[in-house]
Amino acid sequence: MRHVPLLLLTVGLVISVQTLAEEPATDANEARRARVFGRVGSETITVGDIEDLVAARRPHARKQLSEDRSQLKKLADAEVENELFYQGAQKLGYSDDPEVQRFVNQTLVKVYVRKEFEEAVTPDEVPAEEVAKYYEEHPNEFRRAEMRRARHILLGSEAEADEVLKILKVDKNQSFRGLAKQRSIDTETNVRGGDLLYFTAEGEVVGRDAQGTVDPTLVAAAFSLGKAGDLAGPLDLGGGKWSVLELTGIRPERVQTLEQASPNIRRILWRQEREAAIEALIERVRAEVKPEVHPELMDAIVLTPPADAPAKP
Repeated sequence: MRHVPLLLLTVGLVISVQTLAEEPATDANEARRARVFGRVGSETITVGDIEDLVAARRPHARKQLSEDRSQLKKLADAEVENELFYQGAQKLGYSDDPEVQRFVNQTLVKVYVRKEFEEAVTPDEVPAEEVAKYYEEHPNEFRRAEMRRARHILLGSEAEADEVLKILKVDKNQSFRGLAKQRSIDTETNVRGGDLLYFTAEGEVVGRDAQGTVDPTLVAAAFSLGKAGDLAGPLDLGGGKWSVLELTGIRPERVQTLEQASPNIRRILWRQEREAAIEALIERVRAEVKPEVHPELMDAIVLTPPADAPAKP
């Protein structure tokens, strides 16, 4: 039986579907699987073909098919129709269509790579000693350094910083966030209440909105505080700029154990082995075939942009 995509064609064919028994097989299960469910021209669809189709489906779909025989019959009938369409397409010459050939060629390569390089060795088969070696040689990949989060109010003088710090300490109803929006001259952070986001001891900002670095003076102050809500200042940032800072969060250092890191390491090593095997094959075939390429003809390739592509200014 052929496993091919349905082609939307209207053709008239005569199909004879019958259940027959093949020659007795030595193995009873093989004999059962070899029984012909349907015949389309010279092609046959066996009981085993139907079983293989079901086995290739997801567990939930297999469960539904096993519980509802009417759905199983629809699947089997669809395979008969699929063969019908295939033969109709063959008769009309669609197998030689360039679009079909491209699809076949691309599928051939994908199946080849999957079977020869992806399924030949699975991540679970990577030796434990190789996993342990990678873990020892790449400690920083499994360590997340301590991070701090803080917000600050940037001001134009030490006197202003002193004033703001006193307000925050005396007036418990005054929020740091609100004061930052009102008083901070840091146009990048004042719109978000002075938030500097999370950053490392080196001042590197981390997270989805990570961008740039934090001033070393602010970093040192944030890492010197003991708990969220603590204040620091006035802080001299140089150039006549002063800051008041509030610590808002602490993420302690986290180190993955070998056991925790092993699944990810196995995937990394498996991908490396796969890529190395593919590269080795390409080089071997390249040496045998000796392809001829003319890069100087790149300028001769004319590309037509999509109709809805914006025009270049």
